[in-house]
Amino acid sequence: MKSTQKSSRTSITPGSRPQASQLKVSTSLSSTCHDWVHLAQLRAEKCELEEAELAYSKALELGKTAQDLRGQMEAVAGLLRIAGEAKDLGKTQALDAELDALIIAHPQQVPPMVWHCKGTVAYYQQNYSGAQRCWNRYLKAVKEAAARKLDFGSMSLEECLLKGWISLLMMWRHTKPLRSVVVSKSLLRKFENRNYKGVNGFLYLLMGWSAEEQADFEEAMRWYQKAHASFLSEHNWYYHLYVLLRYARVCRIQQNYPQAYWYLDLLDKATSSSSYFGQLRQAVADERSNLEQDAVDLLVDSRKGIIKTRESSSISFGKQYVLLHILEALSAAHGRIGDDTERGLSKSEIIERVWDEPYRPEAHDNKLYYNINRLRKLIEPDVKNPQYLLNWKEGYRLAPGLRIQFVGLRGSGTVGFGGSKQGGAV
Repeated sequence: MKSTQKSSRTSITPGSRPQASQLKVSTSLSSTCHDWVHLAQLRAEKCELEEAELAYSKALELGKTAQDLRGQMEAVAGLLRIAGEAKDLGKTQALDAELDALIIAHPQQVPPMVWHCKGTVAYYQQNYSGAQRCWNRYLKAVKEAAARKLDFGSMSLEECLLKGWISLLMMWRHTKPLRSVVVSKSLLRKFENRNYKGVNGFLYLLMGWSAEEQADFEEAMRWYQKAHASFLSEHNWYYHLYVLLRYARVCRIQQNYPQAYWYLDLLDKATSSSSYFGQLRQAVADERSNLEQDAVDLLVDSRKGIIKTRESSSISFGKQYVLLHILEALSAAHGRIGDDTERGLSKSEIIERVWDEPYRPEAHDNKLYYNINRLRKLIEPDVKNPQYLLNWKEGYRLAPGLRIQFVGLRGSGTVGFGGSKQGGAV
């Protein structure tokens, strides 16, 4: 007589009355689903976006197995937000459609997180009216969940409401900047000492934006430094990167170009290994473009081996380091402070600084003349009528008033009108 062995895997048929053992398994899976959602959120804060996506996918799988509609919606919403950050339009549209289908089919089961994530993706897409609608729905959903005594996990009701208000403030920064500042100040007065996770950092960031728009850059940096410290104390590496971007912008506006490049290079290193940082990488690329165009006639980037002039977007000088050192020496003379700002360098001074040799006309004149001509062919639109590198007495100089910027050199900086040097080595 054959014995039949029951499968250890239980299932719940829709519409049927589950038995106690089935309810226990379903409840356990549902709890595990929400644990994975929480893990995904922590991973995202630490810039581990690929791991966060995997955790949300696992939560979705468990939510479907447990027929936990709220868990499924939270998992899909989390995946939607990651796709939005990655600027993956195809995946964003597919997940948004999947989430909308769940919302339409089960309108009473929609958790607040769904509306918050949908609002964030709309904000990424600069659909500010759509973002505001979603975030208002989020606040309404939080209040409804509180009335039904639903669990908010590790967050209190007050923290959940603040999360919605801060999102609205970020959006109002674009549409209603005065309201954003007034409400930010009010929230800081009331909640700063409570040190709710994620609250102070964003409010400091908003206050820094406001000070920056008022051209009070010292005050802006003070707020950004507070935001930086707040995010780091919470181990929120993700938004700490956005603070570095604000540092770079303020340094650019203040013409501290080497420091601005340093911050942008740091951001490139932090995000280059992952395709999930699409939004941030685009913002960094935009800021780098602004930096390269701001008040510079001649940009020399020794790291990339390129020179940019007013007439040419990019000229490669490869490994022609002698030309680079000639420019560096002439730039140092060009950047003198005082009455001697239009002074150049004699041939003997160039030979001593670039080749580190005592000047001998019979040995060095032809060598110097040859390299000056090579340099002019690279940077001058018309070699016969030079605009950048001019003859000067018994040597050469950069054109008076020329704004030249070095990146990646020892003693790098920007030389501006009148020869005053901005910035310095980093």
